[in-house]
Amino acid sequence: MTHPVDFDARSLLFIPADAERFIAKGAERGADVVILDLEDGVAPASKAAARAALPAAVKTLHHGGATVYVRVNNEPPLLAGDVAAVVASGADGIVMPKVEAPEQLTQLDAQVLRQEQQSGRAANALRFIVLIETPLGVCRALEIARASPRLVGLCFGSEDFSTAMGIDPLVEGMTGPAQAVAIAAAAAGVQPLGLPGTVGDFSDPQAYRALAVTARRIGIRGAVCIHPAQVQVLNDVFGGTDAEAAAAERLVAAFDAGIAQGKGAIALDGKMIDVPIATRARQFLQRRAARVARHSNTGAGGRGP
Repeated sequence: MTHPVDFDARSLLFIPADAERFIAKGAERGADVVILDLEDGVAPASKAAARAALPAAVKTLHHGGATVYVRVNNEPPLLAGDVAAVVASGADGIVMPKVEAPEQLTQLDAQVLRQEQQSGRAANALRFIVLIETPLGVCRALEIARASPRLVGLCFGSEDFSTAMGIDPLVEGMTGPAQAVAIAAAAAGVQPLGLPGTVGDFSDPQAYRALAVTARRIGIRGAVCIHPAQVQVLNDVFGGTDAEAAAAERLVAAFDAGIAQGKGAIALDGKMIDVPIATRARQFLQRRAARVARHSNTGAGGRGP
């Protein structure tokens, strides 16, 4: 199954869809994607009002240059209305929570297509990010990741997963399932997202950075956050620093020079550099260059992922 190839989000900032004052500045926070929340971030009594606020919220964020997804409610009494509202609002995509089976995504795909046709939007305009938040979802992650060509990201959700397991969302218990989701995403050709721990504590930026670094080390390339202060942490960790880029450029240049001399591998700074290592460095530089190009064309808010 072919997936869109140009999605690359380091940071995805949740904002409740009814939080007008946060939405007003949402595009200025530097997140690659803003996720307007209709689910856990909105009280049950406020869900209808939050849904009705979507058109104005999406318009405000798009005007600021943001890429906008909406997290819908994955319950039949709410899902159909949420999907219709998201498509009509002009949002760029849907975040589907608590997915446990590929059939859920297949059904969502058909539902969104009908709404696109009814609203006059281009077919397959909206993209999907799926949240894997249960033990069954983790076990079926690869099937889910292959279920829709709209899918661009598979995200591990530690809070609900830890609740389902009856454990705290600590690195010790979350790293295994988070990496399982990341492996499934990579196998399906979509972006691995998430953190192997809680996303709710924004009082300790160093601990949050360490969590993001762990995520990157197990194959995750971006994560959600709930506070603007967390955005730059994710951008730095998953986007790579200038120093990392300079080191990658030096490595690639040295490796290419060695290949030109007929070598299959080279030594650099006391380490052997062969094809897989050079390839990782090239991929890092390519993603970084593509991200810079998208942002230079669209402005700091994004609209590229």
